[in-house]
Amino acid sequence: MNSLILIIIPLVAGSIDSFDEKFVDPSIEEQKIFKNLLEQFLKLDINKKDVSGILKTFEKPSIITFPCNSNDVNNLVVNVVETRLAGFSESDEHEGGVIVGGTYSWQCKITTSSKGIITMDCDNTLKINPDVVMPIEEKDERSQEIDNLIIIYHELLHGQLMLDAISSSQEWRNDVCNKTPESKIDYSYSDKQHIVINPLQEKFAEQLVRKKGGVFFYEEIKPVETNNGIFSKKITNRFDHPELANSGIKVTYRGINTNELSVSFPDSDIIISGNLKDKTNPGIIWLYAFPEGNQKNDSQKIPQWIKNNSAWWSDGTITDSDFLTGIEFLIQNNIIIIEQIKPTSLSTEEIPLWVKNNAKWWAAGLISDNDFVLGIKYLIEAGIIDMQ
Repeated sequence: MNSLILIIIPLVAGSIDSFDEKFVDPSIEEQKIFKNLLEQFLKLDINKKDVSGILKTFEKPSIITFPCNSNDVNNLVVNVVETRLAGFSESDEHEGGVIVGGTYSWQCKITTSSKGIITMDCDNTLKINPDVVMPIEEKDERSQEIDNLIIIYHELLHGQLMLDAISSSQEWRNDVCNKTPESKIDYSYSDKQHIVINPLQEKFAEQLVRKKGGVFFYEEIKPVETNNGIFSKKITNRFDHPELANSGIKVTYRGINTNELSVSFPDSDIIISGNLKDKTNPGIIWLYAFPEGNQKNDSQKIPQWIKNNSAWWSDGTITDSDFLTGIEFLIQNNIIIIEQIKPTSLSTEEIPLWVKNNAKWWAAGLISDNDFVLGIKYLIEAGIIDMQ
């Protein structure tokens, strides 16, 4: 058995709702980061909250109109919601030293008020912190990709939840129907306290870790479990998880209301230790554990003709059969190595659109070999590609 390999990097990618009226143009690097993250996010074949509504506001304004009651200050409200990518100019320190991965800011103003009709313009911004999402050499690649996707999902949730309130919350609408141009807008529905967002992103993270062959752990450290805020708690035994039992493992973590976190492995247990920042409130810990030998290798030499095939397949020049025949040849001759295949009982003959998009983006150099291979792995697990 390989020796344990441990990498512990604090992975805190929090969000804030700030209301800065000064717009800073995003750099070329920030634009590329956002484009790549968004493309990766859109192709994910996992359960997540629909955020298509807020995504559409990047392309054109979303206009939502609703009438008010006869005894309200206003008769009709017109909401115009737009979102722009902005340059990340916030301080890296937020709420006591938490590193900010991104922000989504709701910035609404009542711009016109005439004859009982008010127009509210929401010129929102999304920002991504390049220092957080860019790869760090000592950080496990799988954890980096997962955290980056969590960052963009988290920020889009801030936007979507507020948009949902504008679209359907009668309480919020009643409030706005009685606003004047000088009044403050209620942004609480965007969930600054993360009451709604935390459970959603936890499920999101768990699915991402599992898709990459790892195990996700969520632990709540209650004050009563600590000694004056100091704790040491068993998360699991690695032999309880087949993915972790027979190789070295790499561990990364992130914490809320925690300090000085560390991980140890006495008798193959995984123990998390640290202390609570606020001793009166619980701490939350996410921990990702991956088998050391499961790191996908981007150095696989995939022949150029496969990139050509992928481009032709994505635009319909060649058939599904032609493309799959080429891939099967590479796998059967060990030119592409696919590890840890887990056949699914839900076999299908239909190739998902996201796999074809993967091939298109890979051929164009927009995603890595790793991402392309994920699509091939899915086709094998679904029984579309024959490994024999």
